[in-house]
Order: sequence, then C-alpha cells, then structure tokens
Amino acid sequence: MIQHIVLVKWKPGTDEEQVLSAFAQARHLPNEIAGVESIVIGRNRGNQEHGFTHALIVRLADEEALRRYLDHPVRRRYLAEQLAPIEEERIEIDVPVDMALRRDPAARNWEWGASIGMGMLPE
Repeated sequence: MIQHIVLVKWKPGTDEEQVLSAFAQARHLPNEIAGVESIVIGRNRGNQEHGFTHALIVRLADEEALRRYLDHPVRRRYLAEQLAPIEEERIEIDVPVDMALRRDPAARNWEWGASIGMGMLPE
C-alpha cells in the first residue's frame, strides 16, 4: 500500500463552490485508473496559517500502481481541467505504509519498514 498525498492552497478569490465542484470531478478516478483503491478528500480542521486548506489522499495498491496513476492521462486531464485553474500551490508526497498503529492491543501494532526491509521495532 502506498498513499499519494496532495495538499492544496487555492488562488485568492476561489470560493467553496469551485472547490467542491473540482473535487466532485475526482469521483471517476478510482474506476478509471487501475490500482487506485480509494481517494479521500477533506478540509484541514487545524491551523491554516500555511494556506493549505484541503488534502487528497489517494490509496494505491503498490509502487507500480502509483506510477500508473501519476502518468495516467485521466489524472493529468483532471489536474489540468479541474485543479490547475483554481490552485495557487500544491504539495505532493508519496508515502508507503511502513508503519501502522492500531488501537487493539492484540493486533500487531507495529509494521515498520516493509518497503525498506527494517522488520519489527522493539516494544
């Protein structure tokens, strides 16, 4: 599993309706791009002094799915037609799920370094 995380800062004057409309157009991406497991879109609820108010988190099956997603013409068209006209700045990072913390103490709490061969952390 790898997550493609996008933080967005909007151009001055961009209103909520424009943002919601742009995000609504992302609904087809998981169905049209193989390996996209889900897309989560949300608004920052914390300190917004940095100006990045929204995030998209794309969960992908693996590194190959990430490569296909980033290069896919459907994604490129979505960015060009929906986000680029209203975004001032975007930060993108790709984060493998190397560690997962869970509430259930019976569950395996630490999964660390799967993609870089690190094994388990000591308790």
